[in-house]
Amino acid sequence: MLSLPGLPWPTRALILSLATLAAAALPAAAAEEVVLDFGPFSRTLPVPSLQKFAATGELDEPLSTFLRRLSPEQRETFRVALTANRAVDLIPVSQWFYDSMGEQTLLFVGQFTQTSARLNGQRALRAAIIQAVAEDQDISLLEVIERFPTEAMRLDLVQVLQRANQVIQEVEVTQKVVAVIKQQSLADAAQPPPLDLAALPDLTQPGPYGSRQISLVLQDRARNRIYPAELVVPQNLAAVPGPIPVVVLSHGLGDSPASFLDIAAHVASHGFVVALPEHIGSNFTLQQAMLTGLSRESFKAEEFLDRPLDVSFLLDELARMNTSTFDGRLNLDAVTVVGHSLGGYTALAVGGGTIDFERLAQRCNPTANIVADAALVLECRALDLLDNPPAVQRLGQEGVEDPRVKLVMAFTPVSNLFGPSGIRRLQLPVMIFGGEFDILAPVVPQQVAAFSWLTGPERYLYLAENTSHSPNFTRLINNLLSMDEYFEQSIEEALVMTRGVNKSLIVAFSQVYGAGRLEYSPFLTAAYVEAISTNDRPLHLVRTLPPQLEPLLESPSF
Repeated sequence: MLSLPGLPWPTRALILSLATLAAAALPAAAAEEVVLDFGPFSRTLPVPSLQKFAATGELDEPLSTFLRRLSPEQRETFRVALTANRAVDLIPVSQWFYDSMGEQTLLFVGQFTQTSARLNGQRALRAAIIQAVAEDQDISLLEVIERFPTEAMRLDLVQVLQRANQVIQEVEVTQKVVAVIKQQSLADAAQPPPLDLAALPDLTQPGPYGSRQISLVLQDRARNRIYPAELVVPQNLAAVPGPIPVVVLSHGLGDSPASFLDIAAHVASHGFVVALPEHIGSNFTLQQAMLTGLSRESFKAEEFLDRPLDVSFLLDELARMNTSTFDGRLNLDAVTVVGHSLGGYTALAVGGGTIDFERLAQRCNPTANIVADAALVLECRALDLLDNPPAVQRLGQEGVEDPRVKLVMAFTPVSNLFGPSGIRRLQLPVMIFGGEFDILAPVVPQQVAAFSWLTGPERYLYLAENTSHSPNFTRLINNLLSMDEYFEQSIEEALVMTRGVNKSLIVAFSQVYGAGRLEYSPFLTAAYVEAISTNDRPLHLVRTLPPQLEPLLESPSF
């Protein structure tokens, strides 16, 4: 019996409807066995045997034969894996699995988790998961097996091993790439003249001008698009000498400008006007609407076009405000665009990058391993635009480059969809930042590969060891590896340090390329990066890739 105490009636009604739909997808009898297929060979594990083992730890045939090679500790690990419960809210999980990106994820898993008839198990998995969660708002592997809506759940072990080997190969390649880049960065840092770090200002500290915030609502009638933006400006504009450079910060998928207001305030205190558009087709509000049943999707494919156009229209608005609000002092001819994740795509696109739709279609094939590169799930959404020829023409041929942009800084960007031909169109200074442990936008296919395609003379690749896609994902990965309280505290301290470094890099790059202040050039060197690097979060910088990395990047996956 499904019990939902304390929930408002609309939410309860939606949950009950979802549970009913899931139940309707199930036949009278759910899975009776799990069949392990390995080429022409197979092994059958009856579900009652799994249930008995999970409940009591006792083994009967054929499960005892299957597990006999495992040690008692390994068998207990398997039992825990079967029964471990995780609390899950029904509405978010069901909404995600009906979202196009969630469907693509299930389609991938369904390739090797098949029905009795050896068909893709996407729909069967979705029904089993929703039904399991609907029972008591939590889920375990055994519950999914029990509710799998065909006589057998078939696991294609050949495909499982192939996917696992691909992931292992990418991990090994990443380790080699990190080692080579680290070696090159250290060698570059050792070149004369030596860096006098003590003589440089500490850009991780706030600047002298303070900051204040201005909220805007922009109306782009040409696109029928209304969206908010935040301006963070120096507290005392009159005290800032000369023309005031402009920095734009573009947030990632499911995020908002609020996540970057601390960075914006820091940069503004150093004498910049910082603008943060909210991309309404891929922001936190839309994601929450999807997860609560108020929207059918968390991301609109049109965002690939709208995001860079949001930046350009915001710059148009700043041009209109320049006289009345800024006494004509804004320098809109040398704008820096900074982006994180999908915001990194935005920055690269507005800087001149174009999407290679033909190459993307080849990468987005049914066998693509989204575990090895999870960003593919998002990138492949661009193919939804093929029904919109003007958008494809604009993004794939004409481009959305804004000539006012003179510097792009992309932090853990989603960038492989540009391909070599699209990235090569960027001829302005480009900085790309990647994290070694990034499982959402992996550093080799998404950042190192993109950097290798750049042909402009001013290019920078930063690689952070022991760092993931975002602070929250870095915390998650480190919690999986260690639960030691002291270790967790050191991680938090390192993350604070990393954010401080990112702030200083944005200030330094924007000073050099946005304000023309070459005295900040020492901050853009491997010597500076290695000098401020820590044991917890080593950071490295290269301006070109060492030639020994070329064979590693020739894989079709990259």
